[in-house]
Amino acid sequence: MHFKGWRLHFVLLAALLSLCLLTGGQWAYRHFGQEKPLAGALEAVPGVQAVTVLPGTGTLEVQINLGPVPDLPQTYNKLEEAIQGVYGQQPFKIILKDNPAPVLNRLWQASQYAVYEAAVRGNFTSMAAGVADLARQAGVSDYALNIDDRNIYLEFRQGQNYLYRVIPRQTDGQQGGRSSA
Repeated sequence: MHFKGWRLHFVLLAALLSLCLLTGGQWAYRHFGQEKPLAGALEAVPGVQAVTVLPGTGTLEVQINLGPVPDLPQTYNKLEEAIQGVYGQQPFKIILKDNPAPVLNRLWQASQYAVYEAAVRGNFTSMAAGVADLARQAGVSDYALNIDDRNIYLEFRQGQNYLYRVIPRQTDGQQGGRSSA
């Protein structure tokens, strides 16, 4: 079939091949140039069991299955450094996957009011006392609550189960740090 001297089937074939090459090249760059190096850097952090880069728009979302770790703030900061080492200053969100028991989920549900209030108001002493009371009432004696200039780190442990939460602090009307679920 000819259209003004052009063979239309060759033009369509060339357009289709170009589209396939560009799409495949973009996938290869993202997979081999970013996602694989990121997964390798994150899996080198002690406690990381698996990494998944979630497709999204704008903000990079990284789901990390995290096993038991001795120091959540230190581990979380290493995770942030590894992501920034590969992606630079691109905005990202870390989604921590843990291994909670129902009692730990209920304890988090009860504790989150004190934790989020402290993230906004800065009343960390009352937060610590409230979380300690709730943990004692739930029968959970193994927990840790840490704070740095950007986040509040909460860990509950019971047997083989553990729950991690990283809550960004709000300072000067701005939300600090990166978010985590």
